[in-house]
Amino acid sequence: MDYQIILLPEKSYWKWVGACRDYVLAYGANLTDDPATAGNYMSPQQVITFPVLPDAYQEGDIEAWFEENHPGVRLDPIPAIKPSELAKALKVRVDKQDRYGQKQKPFYLLWPTDYPVVTQKFGANPQIYLRFGMPGHEGLDIRALTNTHVYCCADGSVYEVHTNPKDHPYGIHVRVRHKDGYKTVYGHLARALVRVGEVVRAGQVIGMADSTGASTAAHLHLTLKRDGATIRKETKFPKDVIDPTPFMVWPDGTQKKSIEVPVWAAGRCLVGAHGRVSGAMQPEDLELVAQAKLEAVKINLGERETTVRKLVASDAGLFVMARVAGDLSGESVPAREFAAEVAPAVGELYQLGVRFFELGAHPNVQTAGFGRSWKDGREFAVWLAAVMESLRRKYPDARLGYPGLMGGEDLLGWRAEPLGFLEESQSAAMLADWVGVSCHWEGPASSRSAPYGQRWISTYKSLFPDKLLFVTEFYNASPGLAPALKARQYVEFFRDLRAETVVGAAFAFAISAPEGHDGMIWRRQDSGDAGIAGVVGRRGF
Repeated sequence: MDYQIILLPEKSYWKWVGACRDYVLAYGANLTDDPATAGNYMSPQQVITFPVLPDAYQEGDIEAWFEENHPGVRLDPIPAIKPSELAKALKVRVDKQDRYGQKQKPFYLLWPTDYPVVTQKFGANPQIYLRFGMPGHEGLDIRALTNTHVYCCADGSVYEVHTNPKDHPYGIHVRVRHKDGYKTVYGHLARALVRVGEVVRAGQVIGMADSTGASTAAHLHLTLKRDGATIRKETKFPKDVIDPTPFMVWPDGTQKKSIEVPVWAAGRCLVGAHGRVSGAMQPEDLELVAQAKLEAVKINLGERETTVRKLVASDAGLFVMARVAGDLSGESVPAREFAAEVAPAVGELYQLGVRFFELGAHPNVQTAGFGRSWKDGREFAVWLAAVMESLRRKYPDARLGYPGLMGGEDLLGWRAEPLGFLEESQSAAMLADWVGVSCHWEGPASSRSAPYGQRWISTYKSLFPDKLLFVTEFYNASPGLAPALKARQYVEFFRDLRAETVVGAAFAFAISAPEGHDGMIWRRQDSGDAGIAGVVGRRGF
């Protein structure tokens, strides 16, 4: 999904809005006259489209302002000094089915992998690349799993195929010459599928991705060059290297090519809830499971055998998942020690028929291991991969999941911002059988729940199009909000997810708790009050 917002000048705003009418009807973009709103809208997944004209915005040079205040967002400037010019430019885009106008340029690059994710930008990390004579990263690193397709970005001819995986930083790579002096390089391949002198077309498969050469994980490195660019001072980089970013045609997300979309047997997202916080489920909890007509329940490691048997053997055919959590709030716990600690309890549930296990919860938070057992997402990826390897040897049919992350900004020493942590630990998510998503929000407006949850789910679908997702927990964190209003939000959330065939289940947090969590649980302490469960059960899906 593309999150697009159009920023328009405040002066004569409604004339500018009128100029966007047909385009908005075609693509569903949002509109605003506030740069801050545009910068924060679905950040950092959005595209900001805006007319470029003198003195249109109080912030001055609006492109420079976005780069400084919202670095990394995709900007889509359109030269237009009056609404009629903007209307004309947008009409061309609609007529040519070219949403962002990239194909109107004399030269452009189609996206070269099945994953619309840049893992390292052009010019990034100068401290690493200065020793190689480069002022920063000399291309784009783009996500690509091992042995997935690499596509040629533009028509051209192959002028070099390097087949040795060890004697070049790019490993196995292909170089293609295009019109007007442009050249592209596709690095870190598993193998090349073209030969020198071959004429290739845009979108043609020219190789399979891997991690050969100077690489630590599978991805595609794409370099763009143009003959004479360095001498003409069109770039600060040597060897005619230029930034490919402005030339890239981002995929629209409507079609995946070489990856397999996960198939969930149920064919729909199941309605579920986390059973009990920090303890075994109570008889009243099981009554609420039936009253809410739940289709899925998430239990804690160490749940009582009698309860698990009741859930697994339920007439409703409940889907049961377990959260595998240990005490990571103290000193560092090595992966092997953690795996050895939890393995017996995992085995007991495994013998009872449980197959899906979430490996921890909120690893970007200090109490769950962040800053102690791992200092960042990269170290967590190594830790989690070792845990998965150990458990898979014992329980080969277990389906092990990357855990949901806690939302919120970076808090030094306590919490890491989730998207950055996820990007750092993506190698472990790729190794997992499925990926967990946590969705939290606040506020009384019932419409607040769906957009917030869908934002993260859409982000994860984009990052992991070949993975089954589970909403491992969701809740409205507002402590004073009436249970009935929260229940209506939860029903809306479930309904929005119902048709998401790549989301296995969504677990509301939580049915009960021995103490605390008053703003999140379905029944208050041990009162047996149905609360949220009663409303969910009455609605049906």
